[in-house]
Amino acid sequence: IGSGLVGSEMCIRDRFMNADATVLKLYPLGENGLIVVWCSGEGIIRTAAKGARKQSSPFAGRLDIFYQCRMQWTPAKKGDLHTLTTVDLISPRLSLRTDYCRLSAAGYFARLLLQMLEPDTPIPEFYDLLQRAYTYLEKNMPSVRAVLHFEQELARLHGISHPGIPAHVILKSHFGKLPPQRERLLKELERQSDQMK
Repeated sequence: IGSGLVGSEMCIRDRFMNADATVLKLYPLGENGLIVVWCSGEGIIRTAAKGARKQSSPFAGRLDIFYQCRMQWTPAKKGDLHTLTTVDLISPRLSLRTDYCRLSAAGYFARLLLQMLEPDTPIPEFYDLLQRAYTYLEKNMPSVRAVLHFEQELARLHGISHPGIPAHVILKSHFGKLPPQRERLLKELERQSDQMK
């Protein structure tokens, strides 16, 4: 209990937080900034990276989709758009971009988390699931089985899995429609699997 109180006091006093996190989404902010959406054990974190698209920016070369980073941010006083202060690149995960199916699977997993998790809510188990999935994709080609396993784990962590119902059916019922790339991804994976037979 004592250490938890100290941690909270430090967070309030210093007004910044640190976490290892993965970039799930990027979009422009003003003329040269970026909004960076992260997945970390601390939750889905939305940050404003001011001037990030300038070549002289300290963020240059350190922010891209799927990048694994050590990031620091200042919590917003209102709302959920925080201020990104520093980023140290841990891994660019370049192998996720070497193949259409790898890229598509990684993107699908990211979209699932963005759709099904609330911002700024600690999610260490979901963050660990994403790290394991991306580590697998870096070393292996995706498969229908791998995609279905990710969906099953997602349903299990939400506490809504059922042994007699496919996970994607449960997720769709609970959260609404699934990301549209799911159907395209599974068709391509099935096509590649048939070619290998």
